[in-house]
Amino acid sequence: MFNFSPIGYLHCDRDYHQEQPMQGVLSEAGGYIELLKGSNYEQGLKDLEGFDRVWLLYVFHHNNTWKPLTNPPYSDGKGRKGVFATRSPYRPNPVGLSCVKLQKIIGNRVYIAGSDLLNNTPVLDIKPYIVEYDSFPEARRGWLENVIKEEFLIACSDEASAQISFLAGHGVDLAGVIKTQLGHNPFDETRNKFIRSGDSCLLRFRSWRIEFAIEDRKVTVNRIMSGYENFLQALGNDVEADVAVHRAFKERFGKNS
Repeated sequence: MFNFSPIGYLHCDRDYHQEQPMQGVLSEAGGYIELLKGSNYEQGLKDLEGFDRVWLLYVFHHNNTWKPLTNPPYSDGKGRKGVFATRSPYRPNPVGLSCVKLQKIIGNRVYIAGSDLLNNTPVLDIKPYIVEYDSFPEARRGWLENVIKEEFLIACSDEASAQISFLAGHGVDLAGVIKTQLGHNPFDETRNKFIRSGDSCLLRFRSWRIEFAIEDRKVTVNRIMSGYENFLQALGNDVEADVAVHRAFKERFGKNS
């Protein structure tokens, strides 16, 4: 039996997996790891700042189960894959591994970028990325050699841009959700990413509704809508702070928004 304790926790502005792409190299999110005090972890950071990238070992703290077969974000059209042939977070031991950019170190805080971790992720270890040991560009890629990638351009109407910007200022990152869910393989039927609503399409994220259209390989976000018709009862897992954002949103963009 092995017992592991976090050396610190990641702090960032993304709390939900829908906001993050499947790999950190595709992410624009950053944040910082705050190491726990009292164990001299700060001394362990000596000489780390000279590296451009670091490996993070961490816990998938939202997961309490695992799946032997999984459906990766990119598919080769040959069905589900064994969990050990994927980077799925639903694993027998919920341990994650990500290579992120190291920006700076201040005291017991390690600032990073290009991260696919979520807020409050427990970090188990930090290791330097070393090109001579960690890079094998000629290595075979297994089933990924035949993967089907359909990348789509994301555009927003003026109204949607203003709404997304407003929500970003209130801690709701719909830009990350839109890019992650609709930027690649939006028609993947195994994931049910959106529903069709008349002449438009609708992507749901928590209690927000994203109305968009798809033409060729372009996704145009037309507007953002609140899922609230009234405020008699909180929706889903919303707390009072979430409801307050919806109220402010409707006051800013109209009751039909």
